[in-house]
Amino acid sequence: MNLKYKRRYESLKRSIKSYLLENASLTDEICHLQAELSRSRSQRLYLIERLMFHEGLEKPNSSRPGVTNGKIEATENSGSAKKNKPVVVQKKSSENNPKSVAIVRKKKSAFPMNLNSILLHSLGEIISVNPNFHNENWIYPVGYVATRIYAHPKDPRKKCVFTCKILNNAGIPQFQIIPDNDLDGVFFGESANTCHMELLNTIQRSPNVKVKIPFEVQGEVFFGLSNQKTQSLLMVDPGFPLCTNFKSFSIPNSKSINNASISFETLQAFLT
Repeated sequence: MNLKYKRRYESLKRSIKSYLLENASLTDEICHLQAELSRSRSQRLYLIERLMFHEGLEKPNSSRPGVTNGKIEATENSGSAKKNKPVVVQKKSSENNPKSVAIVRKKKSAFPMNLNSILLHSLGEIISVNPNFHNENWIYPVGYVATRIYAHPKDPRKKCVFTCKILNNAGIPQFQIIPDNDLDGVFFGESANTCHMELLNTIQRSPNVKVKIPFEVQGEVFFGLSNQKTQSLLMVDPGFPLCTNFKSFSIPNSKSINNASISFETLQAFLT
C-alpha cells in the first residue's frame, strides 16, 4: 500500500515540476511580448509625432530648418506646387497655327491631410440610409479616422496623440478616442460628446489637476468634424444629398476651438 502511494506521490511531483517549468516558460514569453508591445507603441507614437510635426501640427525646435511657427516653409510648398502645375499641350487650329491649351488636372485629396489642428487619415463613407449617422447639424461618416495632440488623461502636463474613430456598431455609430500610449484607456460611446466628456472628466480627476477647469464638451470639434475642409469633403460625397435629416453644418467660433477642452496650450495655463 505504501509503495502505491509512493508511486502516486512521485507522479505528482513530476507533474508539478513540469507545470512549474511550463508556467515559467509562459511567463518569460509574456514578458517578452509585453516588452515588444511597449516598444512598438513607443515607436508608433514617435512616428505619429514626427508625421504631425512635418505636417505642421507641432511647433518645431528653433534649430530645425524648413519649418517656421508650426508651418512648413514655402520652399517645401514650392516643390509640391510644381507637381500640380497644369499640363500644357499643343493643339493646332484650322489655320495650322499652334495654340497652347492649358489642361488643369484636378488635385485629388491626399491622406493624411493637414487640417491645422488635426491630421485627417480617412474621411470614411456617409451612410445616408441610416438616420443614426447624421442629424440637423452633423454628419458622421463610418470609417472616419483622425489624430490630434491633446493632454494625456493621466498626466495632463504631458502631450498625447489621440486617434479619433467613427465605427458602425450594428447600425449605431460608435465613437472612439484612443490615447496612443495607453491603449487600455479607450473612451467610446454612441456620441462624440460622450467620448469627449469622459476624456475631460478623466483629466479633471487627475492628481496633477488642483483646480476646477472650465471644460466645455465639444465632441464634434475634438473629432475634427467642425473643420471647414472636412465639411467640404463630405459635401462632395455621393451620399451627402441623400441625408434627409441634415440641414446645415454647425460652425463653432474661434473661442470654442482654442479653449481648454480642445487646445493643449490653453489647458496648460490652468495647470501652472
